[in-house]
Amino acid sequence: MIINAMVDIAVISLVLAILSQIIQKKFGNKEEMKEKQKLIKEKQTQMKELMGKEDQKSKNELEALEKEMMKHMQEMMSGTMRMMKYSFVVFIPAFAILGFFYGEAIVDLPFAIPWLANGFNLFDFGTWGIHLYEQTNWYGWYLLIYLIIAILMNIGKKLLKNMGVLEHG
Repeated sequence: MIINAMVDIAVISLVLAILSQIIQKKFGNKEEMKEKQKLIKEKQTQMKELMGKEDQKSKNELEALEKEMMKHMQEMMSGTMRMMKYSFVVFIPAFAILGFFYGEAIVDLPFAIPWLANGFNLFDFGTWGIHLYEQTNWYGWYLLIYLIIAILMNIGKKLLKNMGVLEHG
């Protein structure tokens, strides 16, 4: 520990959130992904129309659309896999280090957070419930801070985009 577990994990979470944004920006183009999803949806609509027809021209068009759709889906998957590959290089060692140094740490939360009841079992209604927790382990604290940082970063990006400071992403 450098300062204390709570501060150390929060700083590491901030660094990982920033690195995650950089990886997404560099290897995952959201606009391109949205455009491909839109194209796929359009092709699916065309394919549904062509499936009802029995003539050879419609069957050939359907086959061509299937090939185009598969190409777009493969491009989307390759972009996602590339982004995941670089994310793993960053996050797996970071989690291993966090677990090694803070595995036994109990973090006192600045405020109680609602979470699933201890012993929650999806298939046993008697265990369902929400409790307020005032402490968590390193992973719970990391996850809470990461979520807050990611939300704040997205709000900041939207504000900057609306002000015209950011063009994309």
